[in-house]
Amino acid sequence: MKNLLKNAIACAIVMTTCFNCSVESIESDQFDNSILENQNTQDPCSDQDPQARITNNGTVSITLQIANIDGTLLHTVSNLAPGDASGYLTFSADDIIFNVSKNTTGISDEKVVYTMDQCMSFDMEVDVDNYLTSSTPQNL
Repeated sequence: MKNLLKNAIACAIVMTTCFNCSVESIESDQFDNSILENQNTQDPCSDQDPQARITNNGTVSITLQIANIDGTLLHTVSNLAPGDASGYLTFSADDIIFNVSKNTTGISDEKVVYTMDQCMSFDMEVDVDNYLTSSTPQNL
């Protein structure tokens, strides 16, 4: 009798465990995988205009001028004080001239030219020596 009661309890535990399991269909797994694949293949940038900003970590105020290769001025950030940063400035894709002027004598101005395509960003930084750090535009 004692063994019969123990076996009945063990059997009840095994049976409840079996009934609590669930089986998912293969179709739902394939659907979930297709959603993940679509999310991974979506481009995070969709024809967004290029953008640029500048951070002044130097000791003098600076002015940033952004122009296209024809010389048309697109943006100007004047008298950016040490420790400040501009916001992102957007412009059309083209060969772009970035002109950084130091508002003091004895420190030379700098110009860099990059071909800026759609979905590109350029973070410029003036370092403590008052000159641009080495950086290049990045794809978004």
